[in-house]
Amino acid sequence: AIHGRCAIVLKESASLFPNNLSAYGASGTLHYLVSSKGQVNIVIAKAGGTMQKQMPGKDCSHAQPILQAKLVALSGNLYIVLCTFNGVQIHNASDQRQLIFHHLPADPTKPDEEVFAQGVAGFGTDMIAVGASSGRILIFKKESGTFSLADTLQGHSNPICDISASGKRLFTSDDNGCILVWSHKGDSWDLKTFEGAGSPCSTMAVYKDYVVGGYGSGHIRVFNFVDGSLVTEITAHARWVNAIDVNNNGLLVSVSEDTVVNLWDLKEFSLFHTFSIPNVQLCGVQFLQGSDDFAVSGYDMKDILIFKKGSK
Repeated sequence: AIHGRCAIVLKESASLFPNNLSAYGASGTLHYLVSSKGQVNIVIAKAGGTMQKQMPGKDCSHAQPILQAKLVALSGNLYIVLCTFNGVQIHNASDQRQLIFHHLPADPTKPDEEVFAQGVAGFGTDMIAVGASSGRILIFKKESGTFSLADTLQGHSNPICDISASGKRLFTSDDNGCILVWSHKGDSWDLKTFEGAGSPCSTMAVYKDYVVGGYGSGHIRVFNFVDGSLVTEITAHARWVNAIDVNNNGLLVSVSEDTVVNLWDLKEFSLFHTFSIPNVQLCGVQFLQGSDDFAVSGYDMKDILIFKKGSK
């Protein structure tokens, strides 16, 4: 069973973009990010209560919104990464000070195409990977308290949707549903490809030897990135899968624009529980501090809903 625990009321409601909820917990403190048009709702929750701030994105507005806001922890420090139509912004989470703004130049051969950043993951002890509409992966490295662009990876021919990381591997997905697995070996990268079928792989999660993709078609696909096989394909939702997450217990949670929250057991590849949040197009979900508790966000909803998983 699933039990609703509480709701954190936001100052502004969530925008309808995939992966529009980021949560990170350490030392009894939980941080949440939810983007709302041109700014980010920042919530810091402790035992004594919650504190809330709003941080505007550089040159962002209702017409030029923040596409994704992600919390990234590196070597004990927490950062806020913003993906926008203007470029990539990395801020200190503690005081919201901007450390770098990286402008994404337009492609002169494609003047009518939108340029944007999307997909974020911390990598190693000092790197952050960010996806771009060009299909490139930008690797930012932390140096002397700030960040600089250290490398650019090119393997996709479509805009990046999401990025995950595990150990020395990066996992990147694109607008055509293609997933690439990048294995870092010294100064080079080994590449493995899972071809797409035309529907965007908007969200990903990694569990043991599996990379899990959620798609605009409503499907969830589980791939074994070691042997390159498709392990299972699930018709999971009636509409776009906007966010998935997995915890160390092998539980996968997925949310969709169809209002449905699904909990899956990845050890048995079975549906554990399903429920609906009526009239809400869901756009974000994340497990909290490695537990079975999870938080959910939804379009035009001014709450972060927190749920606890009970016994089956």
